[in-house]
This record gives sequence, structure tokens and C-alpha cells, in this order.
Amino acid sequence: MNFFTDIHFGIYNLWWFTVFYFIINTAIILMFPRHNLSRFLNVPKILYISNANHVLYFIFFILTIFVPVKLNSIVFIVGFTLFVLGILLFFVSMFYFAVSEYNKPVTEKIYKLSRHPIYLSFLIISTGISVSGASILLLSVALLHFFTSYFIARAEEKECEKLYGNEYINYKKKVRMFI
Repeated sequence: MNFFTDIHFGIYNLWWFTVFYFIINTAIILMFPRHNLSRFLNVPKILYISNANHVLYFIFFILTIFVPVKLNSIVFIVGFTLFVLGILLFFVSMFYFAVSEYNKPVTEKIYKLSRHPIYLSFLIISTGISVSGASILLLSVALLHFFTSYFIARAEEKECEKLYGNEYINYKKKVRMFI
């Protein structure tokens, strides 16, 4: 993997991965029951961290436009596998979040293994994209994005403790934050 990879616009660049992810993300959100969608969007966040998180993901997307996929290589196979696993985790996590009871914390199915499987899926997806292009620069941006996601997750957990009390505190004691 190179920090300074070949940077040029092309049809076989990593942007295909990111566009596919955006399509999946949008489709899943549109399928949400409206009351659970509002729960998803109304969690208070640390504004400057949340803004940094969005800027980093935007930078990541822009960089994927210019980083070519390393087709016919082991890094592509590993990266593509991570990407697919991340998309599957994202889909399962979002599905169980969407069908969960509105007034209870989400603690069943995949949420028994990770308190924040959606953020974990973002890390796996962006790592897969970065590895597919053998780009340390992209991987660095992905890790910074995950780092900011950690602080957002902590803010969300404080809100969940206020909303759900001991039920959520006990859940936190049993289940790891990410993996």
C-alpha cells in the first residue's frame, strides 16, 4: 500500500464502491418506519465532532474518485471481501434498528454483539474500499472518520443512559462498544 497512490480520475476508480454504499444507505433509510427514522436522526451529537465526521467522510468520498481500484490483485480481493462484509453488517444493523421497539433500547440480534454495529460497519466498509485501492491515505482518512464516530457514539450512549436508565447501563456492561 502506498500513501501517494496513483491519483487520477477514471472509470475504474474506487468511487463505484462509495456510490454503491450511498445507494444502499439511502434505500435502507427510505424503508425505515417513520417513527424509528426520527429516533435515528434526533440523537444529540457533539456538533463540532459531528461536523468533522461529515467532512472526513466527504473527503474520503472525493478521494475515491481519484484512486484506482487495484484489480487482479490480492489487495482487491481482501478489500472487496471487507467491503461486502461491511455492507452486510450495515444492512443487518440498520434492519434490526428499524424494526426495534421505539421506546426501548436496541439490544437484540446483532446488537447483542456490538453496541454500535452501524459505526463498526462504516469502518469495515471504508477499510475495504481503502485496501481495494491499496491507499494508506484513504485508510488514514477512514480511521480518522472512525475516531470521530467514537466520540459521537459516546454522546449517543450518554443520551441512551438518560432515556433508558439502568436497562441501558446493564446492557453497556454486557456488550462491547464495537467488537
